[in-house]
Amino acid sequence: MFHNPEADDHPPVKAELLSPGVACDFTFFKRHLADQSLLELSVAVRILRLPFLAVPVGGVRRGGFYTVSCTCFGLAVRTVLAELEGFPDVRLGSTSRTRPGDIVEWGEPSPRLSGIDDQRLLDEFYGFGPSGPPTPIPAAVCSP
Repeated sequence: MFHNPEADDHPPVKAELLSPGVACDFTFFKRHLADQSLLELSVAVRILRLPFLAVPVGGVRRGGFYTVSCTCFGLAVRTVLAELEGFPDVRLGSTSRTRPGDIVEWGEPSPRLSGIDDQRLLDEFYGFGPSGPPTPIPAAVCSP
């Protein structure tokens, strides 16, 4: 069965907050965040099966994002993150013109919105260390 938010029997979507260490991408952020103290303030967010890490802003980290597959999931994630300290201006965003609402963002607007695609500047904005993350993030980071 496919997810269809317009279906009459669409169940309510709930985002569950968990401790950061259970996020399937926790190790990735532990390796690449410049300010490791942000890990303690992070939360794992689970919508369906796998929890992913939401890292707050702070220090050199000026913004963050959480990828979702549907606007209804984004609304649920936005609701739970908006109640937490370190997640200012939580909003739905987009990585493309064809998929509006496919990410939840917080903090300052991403430099990508201004057309900046310089990986070094993006790494600094998201608070990654000098070596930055591998680009793109490998799909194997979160295997079930």
